[in-house]
Amino acid sequence: MSYATVNDIESEFKNITFGSTPNTLTSDEVTEFISQEEAIIDAAISNRYTVPLTGTEALKIAKSISIAFVAYRVAKVLNLKKDVRIPENFTPQTLNSGTSLKRAKTLLSDIQSGKVVLNDAVARSAGQGVQSYNATNNICPVWERDTAQW
Repeated sequence: MSYATVNDIESEFKNITFGSTPNTLTSDEVTEFISQEEAIIDAAISNRYTVPLTGTEALKIAKSISIAFVAYRVAKVLNLKKDVRIPENFTPQTLNSGTSLKRAKTLLSDIQSGKVVLNDAVARSAGQGVQSYNATNNICPVWERDTAQW
């Protein structure tokens, strides 16, 4: 299951249709970029959530991260410079320091560390692969003093 599509990536660039001119990437190449970046996203969050993500809001967040990562790769391959003026101090920022990519990296890191919670994603349980009879049957162990319990 893919979080983003080639059309999503195309919409990040003005007047570029992948595969339409010799100087652009093909749709298959962009699809491969998407696949690679989404594997990285899944690997990063797989300790916290079941992947691929399925919740509506979680999918929107994953899509946003995927688009930012893939758009950055596409821009690097096409050698595009995307200068955007920041209103506060009117300094140019290049694509590699752009707010979209930085935000995506920070967001992925925060999801991975647990600072950001994907409310509708399926969380991985801490005990997957380990079963405890006491935990399954809600048995609370009782320890007594001065009694042989073994």
